[in-house]
Amino acid sequence: MKISIKSVLIGGFAFVIIFLVSLIIFSSFHSTKKAMLQHSNNIMNNISDFALDKSKTFLKTARDAADLTQRLEAKKVVNSKDPDLMVKYFYEQLQINKQFASIYYANTNGDFIMLLRNEDGYLSKQITTNHIGNRLSTKKQYDNKMDKILTTLRTYDTYDPRIRPWYKEALKQKSLIWTNPYVFFTSSQPGITTASPIYNKKNKIVGVVGVDIEISELSKFISNLKISENSRVFMMDESLNIIAFPDIDTIKFNEEEQTSKLKTLYDLDDHTTLKAYEKLISKNNLSLNKKEFLTFKSKDGTIYHALFLPLKVNNINWTIGMYLPEDDYLGAIKENQKFNILLTIIITIIFLIISYFIARAIIKPIVKLQNMAHDLKELNLNIPSLETTNFIEINEAIEASNKMKDSLKEAYTDTLFRLAMASEYKDIDTAEHIKRIGYYCVAIGKKLNLSSDQLYILEHASAMHDIGKLAIDDNILLKPGKLSLDERKDMQMHSEFGAKILANPTSQIMKEARDISLYHHEKWDGNGYPNNLKGEEIPINARIVAIADVFDALVSKRCYKDSIELEKAKNIILDGTGTHFDPNCIKAFVESYDEIVEIYKKYND
Repeated sequence: MKISIKSVLIGGFAFVIIFLVSLIIFSSFHSTKKAMLQHSNNIMNNISDFALDKSKTFLKTARDAADLTQRLEAKKVVNSKDPDLMVKYFYEQLQINKQFASIYYANTNGDFIMLLRNEDGYLSKQITTNHIGNRLSTKKQYDNKMDKILTTLRTYDTYDPRIRPWYKEALKQKSLIWTNPYVFFTSSQPGITTASPIYNKKNKIVGVVGVDIEISELSKFISNLKISENSRVFMMDESLNIIAFPDIDTIKFNEEEQTSKLKTLYDLDDHTTLKAYEKLISKNNLSLNKKEFLTFKSKDGTIYHALFLPLKVNNINWTIGMYLPEDDYLGAIKENQKFNILLTIIITIIFLIISYFIARAIIKPIVKLQNMAHDLKELNLNIPSLETTNFIEINEAIEASNKMKDSLKEAYTDTLFRLAMASEYKDIDTAEHIKRIGYYCVAIGKKLNLSSDQLYILEHASAMHDIGKLAIDDNILLKPGKLSLDERKDMQMHSEFGAKILANPTSQIMKEARDISLYHHEKWDGNGYPNNLKGEEIPINARIVAIADVFDALVSKRCYKDSIELEKAKNIILDGTGTHFDPNCIKAFVESYDEIVEIYKKYND
């Protein structure tokens, strides 16, 4: 396969520029991307450790609550017949542990006593069952210091603590338990309950003591953690109840049941978080025992990086999750990469333009040399010499080609001229006749707006118009008198003889010379010879030569006639308009007549 030098130069420049710049840009991008992703993972790792420590510290309160239940049992406070003493003790614990929302105790008979914080101070509630089975509730509102009872309300109450999850689970486990997060009925705030069964001396369960711990503070803390502008940090339990999620109320209210509960992961209608969770369970099969870094793609094609880690304390099994879009860290780098790519394209275009002009400067003279070689091969010799360039090596080739072209042109035209002379000398004519015919044709051709190449070909091809006379008998060719009909027919054969002599032309000049030789005696009205061509069927060069040849024959002396005056010859030519000659060529002849006269006078025998 052959390739042009221009393509090699431009392609080579383009490849080197694009390869080097792309290598620098993309290697820089990937190394920066790797560093930034590592940085984001480090931040997520640090945030996760911070969240885990904070959560464990907060849940240490639950362990304190467990200690409290043990102390309550040891002091036999829960067995006291004095409810006020139990309320007082509960108050002391609420004062010590600010995270406690309430403390309560329920025995196996369903009796219940509780102390909780509220806006006005503290509220105690005691439910007892009378002898006929009615459940009587006594509520007392205390001030912030428990010094004064503000209100007292006694009503019947259907609340039975024995059917509550914390009570049932403590009895079932027969040990300290923690519930999954839920919404407290009294405060409508999310929280967890730690509960422990109370045993008597006979190691029989007599009731369950519980402590409510609000987790809204922990939820708020987790929700407010930020890794990046569009990041999310959230927490959920093993049932996928949402404990914390930024900018979303995690509690939903059931109008029919008039109850509140935590939203689940599927209640959020957050496709990105669901996608992150689906990616997690696809890798861990619902069992998360360690930190898990992962990457996923959202519905809109955005790439996210995520981290999940377990939070396990006693029977609590929660999950802290976080994710952020890759572009939060790589967006600026990608934008910078786009700029770099754009810059690369601009630089590449600039260098390609420069490369193009460099290649053009090198290739242009080479192409001209190539074109000259083709012209010389076709013997199209009327071409200008090539100009030199700034390249030494190419200049040497140009100078050699110019000399070769000039030498070939001189030798070729000289050969044509001498061949034409051979035919004319048989007809007792001179070189000036051949020159005049050529110059007449050029003068007429200029008025017909022929190109310089066409004029060059016409000038040299016209010299061959009577080459066929070489095959005509001298007795006919040189006869001083009028030719007989048979002799005239023989004489007319010179056009066909000329075409045969010039058959199979190897150059454009020879091709046109053959046509001129064959057709220059055809007439515009179709009464010429040898083929009775008519109008524009006759080649344009043959039509021009016909006028030039007749005009010169009229004004020149021949063996069979004398010359006539120029004006008379002109009028004879004009009389042949539309019959013998092409009207357009006659018009050009008239317009160039003065020049033709000058040519005749200059080259007259």
